[in-house]
Parts: sequence; C-alpha cells; structure tokens
Amino acid sequence: MKSKEITLGGIMVALTSIILYSTSLIPINTLTILTIASAIIPICIIRSDIKTAIFVYIASALIALFIVPINISILYAVFFGIYGIIKFFSERSRSKLEVLYKIGFFNIAFIIGFILFQNVLGINVIKGVEEILSRFISSDTKMITFVLFLIIANLVFLVFDYALTLIISFYMDRIHKKSR
Repeated sequence: MKSKEITLGGIMVALTSIILYSTSLIPINTLTILTIASAIIPICIIRSDIKTAIFVYIASALIALFIVPINISILYAVFFGIYGIIKFFSERSRSKLEVLYKIGFFNIAFIIGFILFQNVLGINVIKGVEEILSRFISSDTKMITFVLFLIIANLVFLVFDYALTLIISFYMDRIHKKSR
C-alpha cells in the first residue's frame, strides 16, 4: 500500500468510527446512521481501490466492537460495513442477476445476524410480531412470523440499496468531480 492509500484508509476508518459512535449519541434513526456509515466503503473504493476498502471495513468493524454498543457493531460487521464491497462486485459484473446477488447476500447476512442477536445477545427480534399475529392466526405463528419478517426485511433492503445508490451518486456528482 502506498502512503496515500494508508492515509485515506486511516481517515475513512476515523470517519466511520465517528459515524458509528454517533448511534450512541443519537438513539433515533439508527438505520439512517448505519446507511451513512455503509457509504464510506464505496467512497473509499472510488477514491482508492478495493484493498483499501477491505482494510477500512476490517479496521472499522474491529474498532466498533470497542466504542459502540454490541448490537450496532454486529449490524455493521455482518451487513452494513461489508455491503459496499458486495455492491461493488455485483454491480461491476453488469449481470442481469445483480439484484439476485445482492438479495442473496442480504438474506445470508440477515439469517446470520438473526442467529447472533437471538443466541449471542439474547434478543428475540420477532417476539412482538409473533404475539400480534397469534391474535389473528390460531396456528403456529413462529414460522409465519419469520417468513413475514424476512419478506418485509427484503423490501426494506431494496430501499436501503436504492438510498445507498443515491448517496454514492451524490458523492460522484457533487464531491468527487470537484476534488479532482
């Protein structure tokens, strides 16, 4: 790595750490803050290369373990941090399957995150939804709730992907052109 890439990586890690730490200071709009933090990786790819972006992701995920609540650091490490790299490779392929690659990654990350939240942190993510559904459906609602939750999560993911694309486009149009 050149010194320019190391410097850029350090700045990006510091910026990501500050953004992630702000989730502790601003307890509302956590998903919005995580979306902004996830935009750092694609910006790093644009300004430098994929190696620097991977370094920024790993360093940011490790630092997040020490400075932010564990649930936020898990969300960043499992999905929000690495998604910029996945987005780069899936969009670079210019395949008609690009959306399926992204959704496939999201579902894998969702299930891993779900398992971590439930088994490591002891947070039952869908218990409230399950209780509401049990009032309307008399059968076993556990599987129905999980599938419904997964469908809604996929729709929210598509909105997230679009928002991230808008952030990257804004960066490219307004900031990157002027910095060159």
